[in-house]
Amino acid sequence: MFSFKKHIDSQTSDEKLMSLQLKGNKLAFELLYERYFQKLVWYANQLVNNPEAAEDIVQEVFIKIIETPEKFDLNRTFSTWIYTITTNLSRNYNRNQKFRKDFSKHHIDDPEMRSSRLHHTLDAKLLTEQLQDIFSQLNEKEKNIYLLRFEQQLSIREISTIMNIPEGSVKSGIFYLLKKYSPLINYYSYEK
Repeated sequence: MFSFKKHIDSQTSDEKLMSLQLKGNKLAFELLYERYFQKLVWYANQLVNNPEAAEDIVQEVFIKIIETPEKFDLNRTFSTWIYTITTNLSRNYNRNQKFRKDFSKHHIDDPEMRSSRLHHTLDAKLLTEQLQDIFSQLNEKEKNIYLLRFEQQLSIREISTIMNIPEGSVKSGIFYLLKKYSPLINYYSYEK
């Protein structure tokens, strides 16, 4: 009896696994799930700011893979394709929400922030809050570029494909993101 297990291991490419998934191979699907589930949940949560919703979104991504594997073009890169689906489902989730949380609740002059904690602990907390505040003010395109480049560490080409924008737009988007964040990082990295 022929076994797919002999032809599948941890080094098998995503595209090969998807090819086997198209033929109904459950082990191939399980390996893809193991490789991507947690990464995609983390990524979706960055887009929707709701861990439970992020898990639901990623579950839906994998349901789509099970129900309609033929939608995957074997000539494409699997990781780009699956991140694109996750991005689109996250956008749909955000569109369907009746309200958005305000991420900029904390300000530097907040009296609660004045405490007897060590100076470096306070700086770290303020920096984190200010970084989140900047992130919350980014438009959707900027947020996606930030998450894909700096959190998921995808290449400019992969980001371009996922977002369906020219590589030059990705590069300029990264430049402007760094410009927005650099004063804050420079301030906190300055030795006092």
